[in-house]
Amino acid sequence: MNILDRFLKYVSIPTFSDSKSELNPSTKEQFDLAKVLVEELKELGLEVCFDEEHCYVYACLKGNIDTAPKLGFIAHMDTSEDAKGNLIKPQIINNYDGNDIIVGCKVIEVKNNPDLKKHIGKTIITSDGHTLLGADDKAGIAEIMMMLEHFVISNESHGDIYIAFTPDEEIGKGTKFFDFSKFEADFAYTVDGKDLGEITYENFNAATVDININGVTCHYGYAKDKMVNSMLIANKIINLIPKETPANTEKYEGYYHLEEINGSVTNTTLKYLIRDFDRDSFEMRKNKFKSIIEVFNAAYGNCISLKITDSYYNMRDVIDDNKHLIVKAIKVMLKNRVESISDPIRGGTDGAELAFKGLACPNLGTGGHNFHTVYEYIALEDMEKVADILVDIVEEYAKVKEITKLVRKK
Repeated sequence: MNILDRFLKYVSIPTFSDSKSELNPSTKEQFDLAKVLVEELKELGLEVCFDEEHCYVYACLKGNIDTAPKLGFIAHMDTSEDAKGNLIKPQIINNYDGNDIIVGCKVIEVKNNPDLKKHIGKTIITSDGHTLLGADDKAGIAEIMMMLEHFVISNESHGDIYIAFTPDEEIGKGTKFFDFSKFEADFAYTVDGKDLGEITYENFNAATVDININGVTCHYGYAKDKMVNSMLIANKIINLIPKETPANTEKYEGYYHLEEINGSVTNTTLKYLIRDFDRDSFEMRKNKFKSIIEVFNAAYGNCISLKITDSYYNMRDVIDDNKHLIVKAIKVMLKNRVESISDPIRGGTDGAELAFKGLACPNLGTGGHNFHTVYEYIALEDMEKVADILVDIVEEYAKVKEITKLVRKK
């Protein structure tokens, strides 16, 4: 099966995740794709293990040389809930001419998507404008499957290749039930980035801040010196938080983001997100909240509770000890005449969480664009090139007799 047929098959299966669900995985539809992948992996002759409770697909193509490190590749099966993710009807544009692309009632405009000019003459795949396409991350799945098929058919030299297809990555639960006993790779790559040539290994340190403010109510006509309005305290707290927000920061700049506020006179809750690439600055941001709440508790009789929960950390702390993963990826990009891109991820990845669980795991681009929107598109030739890059990465590691695995502690 060629990569286009694989990709179209995968996107035809709705697998949107649901952040409001308490199930694991969050939607039963993800099982439909998982079962298809289990059968395809078995047909390729891989050893397959399916976590039927939590919907993780693990597989291993045993190596034909025993000196190489064990290499892993990971992609996620779910799609974002930010745009409609079922009844996907892909549109295929052959020999793209460089002009705006009409997708149903929507237009992918060149002026807003300058990268389109890089794809003139290629085969472009979009949705029909009513849904997302699902290249995030079904392109990654298709590319990994093509890499596996290559080694099964060619019988070229390779070490053990481990595969994991995970659920619920889009809602931050992709590694919640990840089982390392079924994924024994020494090193791995997530294939979940955007542009062709993307090699990302820096991401935010992330934390969630939950503030609960208890007020005091009484008859409004007799409230003098009695009422404590929790919403007004919340307003004062908000005004003391630095105005570094997602809307006015970029690149390596961190931020504070007020994500939720719910309130009444008697009780108000605030939910903030903290993001920063630098670990010391990250800790300073958390301490900012602690010092503010300490002052207000002193003034209002300890009516405020504060909970700060770390979500994930910058994977660069681990990748710096395993730089060969980046060096070899860049070498392979050059071999394939692809410009490597190493911009920081202003977010997190499954790789970030896996890194601090002991698995160095940078992220590779799939070739997709405009993820999570109805304007999503990908070029067939870029998917084919990514599959070639994955093959070459495996071949690079097949030449290696020993690499020390290093993992820096949190």
